[in-house]
Amino acid sequence: MSRANLAPAPELVDTHTHLDDPRFEGRTEAVLARARAAGVHRVVTIGINLATSRRAVKLAGEYPLDVSAAVGIMPHDADTYQNVKKEIEELSKEPGVVAWGEIGLDYHRDRAPREVQRDVFLDQLKRSRAVGLPAIIHCREAHADLLECLEEVKDLPGLKGPPYGVLHCFSGDEREARRAIELGYLIGIGGVVTFQNARSFRELVRGLPLESLVLETDSPYLAPHPHRGKRNEPAYVRLVAERVAELHGTGLEEAARITTATARRLFRLGEPEDFGAAVVYPLGRNLYLNPTSHCTNDCTFCVRRHKLGLGGWRLWLDREPAAGDIIGAIGDPSPYNEIVFCGFGEPLLRPEVVVEVACWLSERGARVRVNTNGTAHLARGVSAASLLQGLRGLVNELAVSLNAADAEEYGKLCRPGEGDAAFPAVLDFIRAAVALGFEVTCSAVALPGLDLAPIEDLAAELGAGFRKRTHRPD
Repeated sequence: MSRANLAPAPELVDTHTHLDDPRFEGRTEAVLARARAAGVHRVVTIGINLATSRRAVKLAGEYPLDVSAAVGIMPHDADTYQNVKKEIEELSKEPGVVAWGEIGLDYHRDRAPREVQRDVFLDQLKRSRAVGLPAIIHCREAHADLLECLEEVKDLPGLKGPPYGVLHCFSGDEREARRAIELGYLIGIGGVVTFQNARSFRELVRGLPLESLVLETDSPYLAPHPHRGKRNEPAYVRLVAERVAELHGTGLEEAARITTATARRLFRLGEPEDFGAAVVYPLGRNLYLNPTSHCTNDCTFCVRRHKLGLGGWRLWLDREPAAGDIIGAIGDPSPYNEIVFCGFGEPLLRPEVVVEVACWLSERGARVRVNTNGTAHLARGVSAASLLQGLRGLVNELAVSLNAADAEEYGKLCRPGEGDAAFPAVLDFIRAAVALGFEVTCSAVALPGLDLAPIEDLAAELGAGFRKRTHRPD
C-alpha cells in the first residue's frame, strides 16, 4: 500500500451481478467480503425470470448493507411474462429492490418471437416507471428497436427525472450510446473493456462522458482480464474501474467517485446514515474497537478475506468513526479486562483517533491494547518511533502480527502493500516499541506447515513476547 493510499479503497458499486447463480452457492459471504476488500460497497443482484427475481429479493434481505435487488423478465422468457407479471410487480415493491430488470430485447438468440419481446419490454418499461424504478436493460443486435421503445416511453411519469435506467453490458455503437444518453439512460461498462481484442469498444468508452457510465461485472460471466474465462465476481469491478480511469485520463479515485455517484443517482441510493458496522464489539471479557477497515496488508489467512465480520458482529465499515463516535459507543469501560484496538483494519493508520480514545480510556483506568501489523508508520511516511511517541503512557500493550521469520515468507503470507520494505519496517517497529518501554507481544498464526519456532526466536531476539494464534480457515 503506497503512501498515496492512506484513504480507504475507492468506493465502487457493481451495478449488475447474478449472486444467485449456482456457482456462488455457499460462497456468498466470502464473495461479498472480497468485494468489500476491493472497495465495492454495493452490489446489485439481478433477476432474469420469476425464480431468480425471488432469489434476488431474498439475497437483498439477507445482506441489506451490501446487496440490492432488481426484478424482471429477460427477453429469453418473454413467453412466460403474462403468467408472472403480477408477482414480478409485487416483488418490485419489496424492501431492497432498486430497479426493474433485467429486461430488453435479444435478437441474437431469438428465444421468443420478436413481437412478443417488444410487447413485454414495453410493458415492463411502463410498469417500472409506474412504481418509480429505473430499468436495467439487456440488448443484443436490437438497438434500433430498443431505442424506438425508449422513445415511446420517454414522457411517462413515475421517476423524477433521469437516469431512467442503464443499458447493461452495452454492445451498440457510439451513435446508439449517445442517443440512449440523450433519452436519459446510462451505459453499463463491464469486463469487456479490459479484453485485449476490444480496441473499438475501448475507443467508444473513451469517447463517452464519464458521468454517463456505470460499472458492472455481470458475474459470474465475462470476467475481466487477467481472469477472462474464469468465474467472475463483484470484486473484479475494480479492474473495470481501473481500465475506465485509464481511458479517461484520470485516477482510479476520481473514476470511482464519479461512477459511484452516478450509480447512486440511478438506484436512488442515499449516502450511508451510519457506519454500516459495529464500531465497538465485545468478545469474551474484552471490548474491541473498530476504527477503520483500511489495512496495510492483505494476509492470506485473514478472516476479512471470507467473512463480513466476526463473532456475530459485522465489521466492514461504510465510513470511519471519529474518536467521539468510538468513545460514545464504549460507554463504561470498567466491566472489561481489556479494551483492544483491532477491528477489520490497521488501527495505527488513524493514530490521532487511537491517541484520543486511548487517553480517554487511560483516564478511566482501562487497560488498552493495540493489535497492529507494525507497518502503519511506513504507509504514513514517518518513523516508527515518532508514531509510537504519542501512545506512550496511554497504551499498555502492542500486539504485533509478525507471522514470519524472514522477508520472503512474510511477503507470501501477509502480502504487504509496501512490498519488500514491509518486513524490515515491522522489525523496526518492534525494536522502537521495546526501546520506548511498551509491553510488546509478537504473534503468528499457526498455519499448516508453518514452523513457529523461528518466529518465536526472532521475537525473543527483538525483546518481545510471543503468542501463537489459532488458524480458523472457515
